[in-house]
Amino acid sequence: MILRLTALMLCLLMAVPATAQGVRDTCPIGSQKCGFTSCCSAGQQCTWDGYCIGLGVTYCGGGRTCPLGQRCVNNGLTCLAAGETLCPGGKTCPSGTRCERGTCVGLGETLCGVGRTCPAGTTCLPTGGCSRLGWFLCETGSQCRPGFKCSLIRGCVPQNAADCGMGRWCRPNELCLEGGACSVPGATRCNGGAICDPGFRCTAEGACEPTPDPE
Repeated sequence: MILRLTALMLCLLMAVPATAQGVRDTCPIGSQKCGFTSCCSAGQQCTWDGYCIGLGVTYCGGGRTCPLGQRCVNNGLTCLAAGETLCPGGKTCPSGTRCERGTCVGLGETLCGVGRTCPAGTTCLPTGGCSRLGWFLCETGSQCRPGFKCSLIRGCVPQNAADCGMGRWCRPNELCLEGGACSVPGATRCNGGAICDPGFRCTAEGACEPTPDPE
């Protein structure tokens, strides 16, 4: 009885088709073995991790590919063309832009808020919009053009002028006086507030006295 069962099992094993026994080792004619289970046909290439992919592509791994000239990002789930960047949220920024706080911003532009930018050479305004080209924004909210500086309280004055506040100014060698006037050129301000014209000097009491002639 035992001999009959043994003979029957041998017959069954011999009857198994050769293709079933060696399915993991053979590929159709004209194809090549790739990995454990893949067979790559003509026009395909075998990857290092056992996948068949087309020719002329960028391989990302795991069977994923990108067109030639593009690069794989996000573990191969996204393809980026040359110059493109990927924002953390998954948004793709085209060439000539950069990702800033999840928004695509043109090179040289300034991001002012959600979806709002100002072109290069301008400044974002608190009330919306952008300053004029080349102008800049003061802490007081005033906009000053090139060659000017922010004035005390508000307004702008020439870069080399004496700032009197509120946009009023005097020449570099003049002093600011009350009411918006300017002193004569070369005047001196004493500790007490007195203004001494040229030819006079401040005293210890804060008054003006004639400058003595050199001995």
